[in-house]
Amino acid sequence: MPASNTGGSQLLDRAALLLDFIADGDLEGATLKELVERSGLNTATCHRILNTLVGHRLLARDDKRKRYRLGAKMFIYGARAARGPGLISRCEMGLSRLRKKTGETTHLMARHNHDSICLDRRDGECVVQTLTGSIGGSVPLGAGPGSISMLAFLDREEQDFILRANQQRLSNFRDLPAEKVWGLIDETRERGYAVDIGELIPGIAGVAMPIMNETGAPIASLGFTFLCAKIVPGFVEHYAALLRTEIDLIESRA
Repeated sequence: MPASNTGGSQLLDRAALLLDFIADGDLEGATLKELVERSGLNTATCHRILNTLVGHRLLARDDKRKRYRLGAKMFIYGARAARGPGLISRCEMGLSRLRKKTGETTHLMARHNHDSICLDRRDGECVVQTLTGSIGGSVPLGAGPGSISMLAFLDREEQDFILRANQQRLSNFRDLPAEKVWGLIDETRERGYAVDIGELIPGIAGVAMPIMNETGAPIASLGFTFLCAKIVPGFVEHYAALLRTEIDLIESRA
């Protein structure tokens, strides 16, 4: 017998909840026990939904470590969505132009809940370490210039809520106490863009600027990552001006 609309909707909600928990968790995935505890579902129901998602390749199961992680089909969906008429599509030419003009690593970040996620990037002539690593990597909002550039232009109440939620994770970063994050927020709001001169990763600098939606709220950021050794007077300001030009074009296409 087919499930009722209510039952089908409930099942879909539960599946989406489990996918969210796995996507927001460690890169190594999550165990059945962890997902049961976080979701509040009983073990049998949780196990049945997870097996169904594995069957559809939305999840992958590591039998040796008994962990679930996002499956291959999720990457296919993500790639197709990214190349659609959305943010990545609007920004890809700008990323490429910035990379060509400077030879630096350029990246597009976007906010997802309390995180900043790398949606797209172009690697520079010199391979540099970045906080998020490859496309799909994330950091808590408050860590790194791409993240700070978005956080700085939210209202104060939302900033406070996010930083309190991320307090424990931010403490894992090098020299990033809460008072310093607030200082970076204020500086970024005044300057119009965020800067990090080797404070989070020694020898590696970054500059990023927010992309706003039609209501003036930050939805993403465009930025550079480069070696601190390259910085001379006017260097950072020049890169910020290049970002401003591309972001003006991106926002005009919204």
